[in-house]
Amino acid sequence: MDYREFVDQVAKDIKDVLGDELQSVNVTARQVEKLQGESYYGISVQPEGSNIGVTMNLKAAFDRYQDGASYDEALQMVGDAVEDGMFNRPDVRVNELMDYDVMKEKLMVQVVPTKGNEEMLAGIPHKEQEDMSMVYRFVFDSNEQVMASSVVTNGMLQQYGITADQLHADALANAQEHFPAKVRSMQEVLADIMGIEPEMMPAPDEAGMFVATCNNGVNGAGCIFYPEFMDQAAEKLQGDFFVLPSSVHEVILLPDNGQMDFHELEAMVQQINETEVAPQDRLSDTVYHYDSQDKVFEKAERFDERMQEKKAEKERPKEKQSLKEKLDAKKKEAAGRDGGKKTPHKAQNAEL
Repeated sequence: MDYREFVDQVAKDIKDVLGDELQSVNVTARQVEKLQGESYYGISVQPEGSNIGVTMNLKAAFDRYQDGASYDEALQMVGDAVEDGMFNRPDVRVNELMDYDVMKEKLMVQVVPTKGNEEMLAGIPHKEQEDMSMVYRFVFDSNEQVMASSVVTNGMLQQYGITADQLHADALANAQEHFPAKVRSMQEVLADIMGIEPEMMPAPDEAGMFVATCNNGVNGAGCIFYPEFMDQAAEKLQGDFFVLPSSVHEVILLPDNGQMDFHELEAMVQQINETEVAPQDRLSDTVYHYDSQDKVFEKAERFDERMQEKKAEKERPKEKQSLKEKLDAKKKEAAGRDGGKKTPHKAQNAEL
């Protein structure tokens, strides 16, 4: 049988391998819509009388079945995962889900690439930032390894009776409080990975790279849009900086020393995305820039264009002035050549 047939059959048989505590659950096979190309056909398991349960992608179990495991072995694999998910799912009361004043305390922001997510974005509130889109999630439980959350949909906005602007403001305020931004030098990050003190790492030749994420590191790239984040980062990096989208979980901040070529930076980001970053974690191939003087976040390419326009604008008045000076000089020169000369006719008129 193919994957879809496998899922449908598991949905019918799954209770055969579940314990007595889960015999009353409702199991359905359905399409689960996700961002980042992660949508899948799987099963949904919900306790009776509740709309909070677990959804499961059965691809791993199906792969095992195709590799030679019996159907019963694959079914048991799914059953074990369902029991683990159900017994460890966040404790959320249905009445809380209906109360926005309660749910807004669970909001956070996530940034995803706009391209490739258009279909999903059409059904959820979002705010575009260059070629990225900011979406909003209710977080029910989280740690450094996993986050149990749900994307806020347009239907939820209607149910709560709130606007997208209010959701945006509430999400940023709550995220900044409960998932604060964390900016660390690359030395600190590497020292953590290596299990040594940052002081033991060699000092960079010049102002180095910094990594920005939220406190738990999950979907942390959205922290760059927290209020005041850009200005605080500019103070830490002592001026303008580039933003390299490492993944949906973190970004790299690089001081703009005036010597960086954004084309080279973008080539580096694109190569890393293709070879090192999982498709579901990719954010963008674009390098961004923050102008700390004009307080503008934009694509690095657009920043470069703006600087060229400013340079041309500064040079333009000088060209006009120099032309005026040349004309004035010629007039003075002509006046000097004619100085003191009078025509006989004019002299005669003067004597009358």
